[in-house]
Amino acid sequence: MKTRLIFSFLLACAPALYAGPVDGKIKKLAAEPGIKNASWGLSVKDTAGKTLIARYPQLNLTPASILKVLVTAAALEKLGPEKVVYTGLYYDGAVSNGFLNGNLYIKGAGDPSLGSALVKGAPALEDVYRDWARAVKAAGINVINGAVVGDDSAFESAQPGSWAWEDIGNYYAAQPSALTLNDGLYRLYFKPARKAGDLAAVLRTEPYMEGLEFENYMKTGAPGSGDNGYIYAFPGQTRAVLRGSVPQGAEEFAIKGALPDPALFAARSFGAYLAKAGINANKKPYRGVPAEGARLTLVAETASRPLKDVVRVTNKRSFNLYSELLLRQLGGGQAAAGITAVKAFLADNGVDVSELKLADACGLSWRNTVKAETFTDLLAAVYKKKYYAEFYDSLVFPGDPEATGHVRALGKGTALETNLRLKSGSLNGVRSYTGYLKSKKGRMLVFTSIVNNYSAPGAALDSLHEDLLLSLYNSY
Repeated sequence: MKTRLIFSFLLACAPALYAGPVDGKIKKLAAEPGIKNASWGLSVKDTAGKTLIARYPQLNLTPASILKVLVTAAALEKLGPEKVVYTGLYYDGAVSNGFLNGNLYIKGAGDPSLGSALVKGAPALEDVYRDWARAVKAAGINVINGAVVGDDSAFESAQPGSWAWEDIGNYYAAQPSALTLNDGLYRLYFKPARKAGDLAAVLRTEPYMEGLEFENYMKTGAPGSGDNGYIYAFPGQTRAVLRGSVPQGAEEFAIKGALPDPALFAARSFGAYLAKAGINANKKPYRGVPAEGARLTLVAETASRPLKDVVRVTNKRSFNLYSELLLRQLGGGQAAAGITAVKAFLADNGVDVSELKLADACGLSWRNTVKAETFTDLLAAVYKKKYYAEFYDSLVFPGDPEATGHVRALGKGTALETNLRLKSGSLNGVRSYTGYLKSKKGRMLVFTSIVNNYSAPGAALDSLHEDLLLSLYNSY
């Protein structure tokens, strides 16, 4: 037994374990300019857990967005693929002669799909509001002697403190509110100037954002330069600073911002919808909770889409907000409890969590440190689970029309198209890949590669990893 333990320890600490023709690919990748001075952890195993290839598989590295697979797998196991949650519409007080003498509350339960444009089968926000308005009328309410109130108290909704200032205010760093709707975002439209370098004019937001003001320094970039615009605003702020650039050439160009106060937005936007439907409230909408001991009457409730549909968007589109909401569902509304639940799930599935450090659920924080082997071991365990099919289908394949970003092109037009499923991640100086690869001989492999502090172009890492995956495909 002692000899076996010593051997296992030495194997874990060994810098590299290569096999056959793949050896050359790995050495080539490791020696490339812009990569040779980086930190690189690589782990390839079969689904029985046998190590096939390893290069510093136990380095603690920043994983970026592949972190989402830990959370989505935990959610599928602990909550179930068919899990749904309900957003409720309630009132307190009493209804008399068409008057509600009380408030109307929208109580969120952390549904990512409420009014979503991304989750398949989710009703549009307009349709949700229409159904709610009809239910309000059916309850005999024509006038609200009170306010429409957004209640997001079911979740801790603050973003992690380690997220970068330049991210806060943008859609990909949206507040994980229990009353999330419209995917937590709004679109801000600009009119680019005719000359590159000149100021781009702010046109409007969609949907309309009441009370939100902009200090605009957004420049016009060269044609084809893309979205390089940033919205700087802390949650709850009504004034945002705009910096960066939007491309020249289009009549208008939109970037996406994070709803500064999702629950307040819900109260305001539904209040405005009710007013158009002829139901007015005589107090201003606000974010809050019912008075302690208040008796609430249910008016309507809206079910989320099944959790498997949310997981699909989370992994395919690498949608940060959904991952953060799933973490809070796992933790009974608390992020810290969700992280504890994820670690327990991993440990229960034989994954070493002794050095695992998690600061968020989506990988946006630089304080996350994970080993490449952590992901590989988890994917091998998930392969044997009842929810494997839902998890596998949530990962990206080459040319995937549901995916976004650089990963869509990786492996397109090669044998990987029908044999590869992966999740990728990227931050400044971080590129990561994890997933399943069915080899030419029909053997299912699990792999993880995490590269930190590289200086090569990101596209170069994609190309080199494509070569590596093809070599794995042909060799096993």
